[in-house]
Amino acid sequence: MGQDEREGIPPADALRRQAGRAIGYLARPRSYAGLAKEAALTSVHLSAYPLGLLPGGRVWQQASRKDAAAAGSDLPADSASAAMPVVLVHGYVHNRSAFLVMAQALKRAGFAHVHGFNYNPLLADLDHIAAHLGAEVERITRTTGASKVALVGHSMGGMVARHFVQLLDGYDAVHTVITIGAPHRGSYTSYLGLGPAAAQLRPGSAYLRRLEASARPSAVRWISYYSDLDFLVVPAVHGKLVHPALAATNIRVNDTGHLSMLLSRKVLRGITGHLASPDARLSASPPDTAPPSAEAFAIPHRAT
Repeated sequence: MGQDEREGIPPADALRRQAGRAIGYLARPRSYAGLAKEAALTSVHLSAYPLGLLPGGRVWQQASRKDAAAAGSDLPADSASAAMPVVLVHGYVHNRSAFLVMAQALKRAGFAHVHGFNYNPLLADLDHIAAHLGAEVERITRTTGASKVALVGHSMGGMVARHFVQLLDGYDAVHTVITIGAPHRGSYTSYLGLGPAAAQLRPGSAYLRRLEASARPSAVRWISYYSDLDFLVVPAVHGKLVHPALAATNIRVNDTGHLSMLLSRKVLRGITGHLASPDARLSASPPDTAPPSAEAFAIPHRAT
């Protein structure tokens, strides 16, 4: 694990190293395959976008069972874990159609309550979006009788999940938070985004400092998937959830793009396995899962 993977380095250094790695990727055939797959899947997501506007049950019926089976994600869940509702939170300018295959995979594994949450980041900031997620979680637990839910968030959706738990005191309502390609320490691509939510995810923003200051130890299980080929989380190391109070497990997915992670065999099987074993705590002994010390962690103030 490189120095920048251990956090605490200046953002400019992280960006320079990211650029150096990007150049290095040009010499790796697997990187070209990953980029080609990402380009192809971008068109797939665009074509599926209208399905995300349908009522929830009809959305998941559109997913290909063949694709879900091919992902190898039909791991069986026991009755207790299968009864826990799973709420899927999409990323920036996407909708719940992002999770078509994942939702089908979870249903194949026996999960009875899989819900997609839609929001509009162009009109609302993360505070308002997270409040709406909280209302949806309350509705789901009330209608299903469950005491807690699992949240799975892609990209900005991972930050919405964190906000609900940390800033809106969702600790008692959430068992597990799994993020996929979420910019936990911000992303410089956020400067290109429109809307108030994108502005909040700029590195060093007041919002990110507020989020990190609210982190505290709890019973919530935190898991973060990040990729070395994610060009929407810049630098890529910001996809790791490193606050020591959260004791998160970070899982690196190699040669897989930002959208491709949603269809990655490793990610789908991993998420199904995590949710099928809700009481399991992953070992923090491997280098990539060990959280840094509190002294090493800091989000710098953004220059104004």
